[in-house]
Amino acid sequence: MTNKNQLKIVVASDVDYEELIAEIYCDGKFIGLLQQDNGKENLKIELSPDLKSIDFEWFQNALSEAKSKLLGNS
Repeated sequence: MTNKNQLKIVVASDVDYEELIAEIYCDGKFIGLLQQDNGKENLKIELSPDLKSIDFEWFQNALSEAKSKLLGNS
């Protein structure tokens, strides 16, 4: 995966979580999610079991954007 891959963040409500989550997709493929059930200062990342490897820079950017959207900063 490179920076050319399309990033999509979906903030959603899921019955498995008490708070909103932010799902992360790359080129339409689910990569993982951020959840905030333990508070906004204690976010957790849950990765797709199908994920083998991912570009560090792309993923770092994806996490930053997902956090911003989840916490309402964008």
